[in-house]
Amino acid sequence: MDVYLPANRSITATKVIVLIHGGGWNGGSKAEFDPYIYSLKKRVPDYAIFNINYRLVNSGNLFPTQEYDVKSAIDFISKKASQYGINKDKIVLLGFSSGAHLALLQGYKYNNPKIKAVIDFFGPTDMVDMYNNPMNPLVSIALQTIVGGTSTSNSAMYTQSSPINYVTGRAPPFIILHGAWMI
Repeated sequence: MDVYLPANRSITATKVIVLIHGGGWNGGSKAEFDPYIYSLKKRVPDYAIFNINYRLVNSGNLFPTQEYDVKSAIDFISKKASQYGINKDKIVLLGFSSGAHLALLQGYKYNNPKIKAVIDFFGPTDMVDMYNNPMNPLVSIALQTIVGGTSTSNSAMYTQSSPINYVTGRAPPFIILHGAWMI
C-alpha cells in the first residue's frame, strides 16, 4: 500500500480515503491511481490517502481472497490510526469496477471498522444477476473463473459476494457513478 499523509494531521480531524483499483479481480494494480494522487491531494488536502493492492485471481487466488485482502488492509489502517495520526472513524472507500465491488462489500458486509462512505465507480452489486444476465457472454465465463463455479454450482459464494445483499438502513452512504460509452 502507498500512504500519503497530510502534514498537519490529527487523530481527531484527519479523514481517510482508501483507493481500491479495478481490473476484473484478475488484473490491475494500485498504480492505476498514480496519475490521480496529486489531484486528490490538492482537492482534499486534509485527507490521508491509502492506495492498496490485493491478490489477483490470475495468481491462483479465487474469490473471496480479494475481499479478505481489502478487509485486512482496512483493519491494518484502522489499527495503526494513532501511528498514522488519522481518524479511524472517518474512512471513505473509493473503488473502480472490481475495486468498487470490493469497496461496497467492505462498507456493507463488515461493521468493524465502520466505513463512513463508499464511492463506487461502476462496480458490480449483484453477482448472481451479473452471471445470469451478462451484458457480454464472456462475463459469465470470467465469473466462473473468478468464483470457481457457476451461480448454481457455487450459489452461496455468488450470494455472499453480492454487496446488494448487505444493504441495510445502517449501511454507510454511497454514491454509484455509472455510464456508457457513446459512439
